[in-house]
Amino acid sequence: MGEPTSYTVRARNLAPDSDNKIHDDEVARQFGFTGALVPGVEVFAYATQPFAAAWGEQFLSRGVMNMRFRRPVYDGEDVTVEAKDNDGYDVTLLGPDGEAQAVGHATLAETAADVDVSRYVETPMKQPPPPADATSLAVGTHLGTVREQVTPDGHAAYLHGIGETLPLYQQFVHPGALLRMVNAALFRNVAMGPWIHTASVCRYLAPAPVPTTLTAHAVVMDRYERNGKSYVRFDALVLAGERPVVEVDHIAIYDLGAGGA
Repeated sequence: MGEPTSYTVRARNLAPDSDNKIHDDEVARQFGFTGALVPGVEVFAYATQPFAAAWGEQFLSRGVMNMRFRRPVYDGEDVTVEAKDNDGYDVTLLGPDGEAQAVGHATLAETAADVDVSRYVETPMKQPPPPADATSLAVGTHLGTVREQVTPDGHAAYLHGIGETLPLYQQFVHPGALLRMVNAALFRNVAMGPWIHTASVCRYLAPAPVPTTLTAHAVVMDRYERNGKSYVRFDALVLAGERPVVEVDHIAIYDLGAGGA
């Protein structure tokens, strides 16, 4: 396996028509941002590229990667992912001004992580989704199970949207697409105004083939307030068919509060 090298890509907002209006220019400006935010799942996707390029299928089988989003990434910005050797690799995603917009760490585990799949159970969604609050996001709550079909054409369109050209993803689902399932486990289960994905820890368990059916189960681990904003942390397991492919520790601000950004 090779060594990860730096990677530059033009960031794109793939969700301008999303129900999450933080990806809309006008609404994002109301919360103190310059414009619509590129979704965190796409920023995470960019950050995986050096490791997928260097480690190939092994990254999807036993990679461990975490990222925290420090500053917003805007549509059309050129961002650079840098990797620095440090018991694995420290990961920094730099904006056009050279400042860190996201930071994290990536490594290869000796073997794929052991996952307690009994924590994740088939759960029906509530219709309509309840408001995101202390009741709907109480610790221990199982969020409704989410399923999506991955087709070759749909996955190719996603790869084009994020500027991804690695041959690896002609065969396997991109980590960013897997992380989108984790976001969906939140926004399809509770009704929110503008909200922000702030951090994820991903433990990859196996490659997900294209085509496949992805399933995401999730359970709330924590809910807290900080600086006038409401956060939720939940664990999620994504399966391709019946096979677990990634376990994720996911954090989001589900209520930006009156103070916005």
